[in-house]
Amino acid sequence: MSKPDQFVEIHRNRILEELFSLLRQPSISTRDEGVKECAELLARSMTEVGITTRIFETERHPIVYGEMLREGKPTLLIYGHYDVQPPEPLEEWSSPPFEPVIRGGKIYGRGSSDNKAQLFTYVKAVEALVQSFGSLPLSVKFLFEGEEEIGSPSLKPFAMNNRELLRSDLVVYSDSHIHESGRPLLILGLKGMLYVELRIRTSPRDQHSMRATSIPNPAWRLVWALSALKDRTNRVRIPHFYDKVLPPTPLEREAVSQIPYDEEALRHHFGVKEFLPGRETRHYYMNLVFEPTCNIAGIVSGYIGSGSKTVLPSVASAKVDFRLVPKQDPQEIFGQLQNYLNEEGFEDIEYGTHSMIEPSRTPIDHPAVPLLREAVSRVYGQSPLIFPNIGGSGPNYIFTEILKTPCFVVPHATHDQNNHAPNESMDLEGFFKGIRTGISIMLQLGEGWR
Repeated sequence: MSKPDQFVEIHRNRILEELFSLLRQPSISTRDEGVKECAELLARSMTEVGITTRIFETERHPIVYGEMLREGKPTLLIYGHYDVQPPEPLEEWSSPPFEPVIRGGKIYGRGSSDNKAQLFTYVKAVEALVQSFGSLPLSVKFLFEGEEEIGSPSLKPFAMNNRELLRSDLVVYSDSHIHESGRPLLILGLKGMLYVELRIRTSPRDQHSMRATSIPNPAWRLVWALSALKDRTNRVRIPHFYDKVLPPTPLEREAVSQIPYDEEALRHHFGVKEFLPGRETRHYYMNLVFEPTCNIAGIVSGYIGSGSKTVLPSVASAKVDFRLVPKQDPQEIFGQLQNYLNEEGFEDIEYGTHSMIEPSRTPIDHPAVPLLREAVSRVYGQSPLIFPNIGGSGPNYIFTEILKTPCFVVPHATHDQNNHAPNESMDLEGFFKGIRTGISIMLQLGEGWR
């Protein structure tokens, strides 16, 4: 066992208590509950291990920035987010969401896996290295935001205004989860996102349903509009939607083909009889990585309470999210959506947007990939599966497109983490593997990056 690993083992209980202090502090960004206090607590934790730390105010929630620099060495930028989702419904938690506990080898609490424990692994990795060797093998910068769960609205302008401050050779962070088989992952990208709301009003107020002979029903108009977006083969019908989709490279296809895949077990897990087709295949992982989506997230109109009410509603609305793959532009897709529905006769639709996030993917043949693969393998005892990207969305594009820096994700939570849901958990040993992986990554990059 290396000196830094020994340090982590000796101080295991203290490290856990420090993490628990962070988990006890609410930081619910969507309703500004405890976010500033959490930023201050995180900044103190970073300062205590020798990281030079600053808190930057934004229009919404603070950004915590830190650095520990070594002249002439490569620079690693660590990203993370300290904000969390609301914990409701509270009655479904087995223990209070902001009172972390360990049960069955898991740390339960809101933010445990998403993302407080996973970002904290890098703070503790720095402490272990400095206490063991007196300094780091490379320069490390930290960028921890408090708005990821609300779409990171302040991160893009902060990055654009602080390019020199954030200059680095590569970005690494830990979020999401390892493969359900227990294999570690190295994730090279995330999908983009366009989240829109469609609203149709056909009359000033609700009417008696007997008037449906003459008065237009907005729910029907909305159903017809939504049905125009996709055909029954799962293909999006918006003209030019697929035009800029970047085709996967042979290396990317090969990487996805290496992901363990038990279709029957996955279908059983999701409770479905079959998977939907993509443009080429029904293969779950091929489509998760390479296919864009058009998904109806919710529809509201009329009376949906118990019993019956014969009403002709005046308003109908739906929320639709599009997961986008590299080279698809959310603003451009939004324009295509509006043009298409106008041409189909739905000029009366009112539009709202909730999120526009660009897709991101670091090339699979980037020279950092073998170094990170080796660093992860040393801790987990097996080589990580390489995902060109996963199905979720996030701010990776800020690093790859704005800062022009390759970005990699190394998750440590388990697939049953329940992030965004009651009883969110972080695997206890996964947390400590995360610290050791952070140590391994910094040592590997310090020695091998040129």
